Amino acid sequence: MELLEQCADGLWKAERYELISNVYKLIIPVYEKRQEFEKLAHLYETLHQAYKKIAEVMQTGKRLLGTYFRVGFFGQGFFEDEDGKEYIYKEPKLTQLSEISQRLLKLYSDKFGSENVRIIYDDGKVNPKDLDSKYAYIQVTYVTPFLDEKELQDRKTDFERSHNIQRFVFEMPFTVSGKKQGGVDQQCKRRTILTTMHHFPYVKKRIPVMYQQHIDLNPIEVAIDEMSNKVSELQILCSSPDVDMIKLQLKLQGSVIVQVNAGPLAYARAFLEEANVKKYPDNKVKQLKEVFRQFVEACGHALVVNERLIKEDQLEYQEEMKSNYREMVRELSNIMHEQISPEDEGMKISLLPNSYHIFNAISGTAGGTVVHGISNSSSMV
Repeated sequence: MELLEQCADGLWKAERYELISNVYKLIIPVYEKRQEFEKLAHLYETLHQAYKKIAEVMQTGKRLLGTYFRVGFFGQGFFEDEDGKEYIYKEPKLTQLSEISQRLLKLYSDKFGSENVRIIYDDGKVNPKDLDSKYAYIQVTYVTPFLDEKELQDRKTDFERSHNIQRFVFEMPFTVSGKKQGGVDQQCKRRTILTTMHHFPYVKKRIPVMYQQHIDLNPIEVAIDEMSNKVSELQILCSSPDVDMIKLQLKLQGSVIVQVNAGPLAYARAFLEEANVKKYPDNKVKQLKEVFRQFVEACGHALVVNERLIKEDQLEYQEEMKSNYREMVRELSNIMHEQISPEDEGMKISLLPNSYHIFNAISGTAGGTVVHGISNSSSMV
């Protein structure tokens, strides 16, 4: 019983409040049989506080259950059996890439000598033949937990999406010409999904990578992916019970201000203008159009939320954002050769109740259409 109660205390300190009840389910029947009512009262009080904590962190979003990094080791003469192996490291809360890099550099400098250790700052695949055998190399890459569409549907809360996880992802830009960065019509992206041997949290802070999967996105697929992310970010910000107005306004600015060679309209011009649209598969063009309609709706919704939150000193700012929004909708309508507005037939609208009058006043928004998963070529390593 003591060990189980220590386990529950550890879960509390780790901010994994959802798991405490699972431990207490083992303890409570024993205390009930023994009729140890004071201990039962203490357990139920702890459970009461745990559920309050869950409600609190779900509302504030301030609980951080870990940061993850891929760490690779290269140098047979130094790492021996570890040479060429990769691990996922779990670090506390908001650990920075520079912080873990410096810590590993110091750790292995103390072991091998500072003159013999090098950090690889490039996230790409390391070719051992390109490395100098007289150095020990460490590659550190920031990664995030990866969940597929079904897992995202099943795991509704941040806790569920941060617990019992085994796959992690990072992305690298590239172009066909070999450069990392190019114009939006040339920009590709390689998504690397790493699968570990065990699930986090684990008894150790690092777990070996079992295998990798690479998914290459071509330029129009990158546009779909980036715009889908923008829609998701706006929807999450607007649906929060405690809206972060500063974050919301920053996202709005980056979304609705009409930019000639950057931002969302750059994707629309590159892939949806009449002169360019025939270069790309019809299904991808259709997906991009759908996500732009959803993007316009999300921006309109965000403007509604912002208008509800601002004070008098920001009314002029709000009107300027509305003007930018109208200009963006007008520009998109011209590019896509359709009037993007909630009245369009055949478009699914999922607006909040009583918000239509504001949307109409902002010159119309598009219906929310769900963009389905992008089908990409993938390879297993």
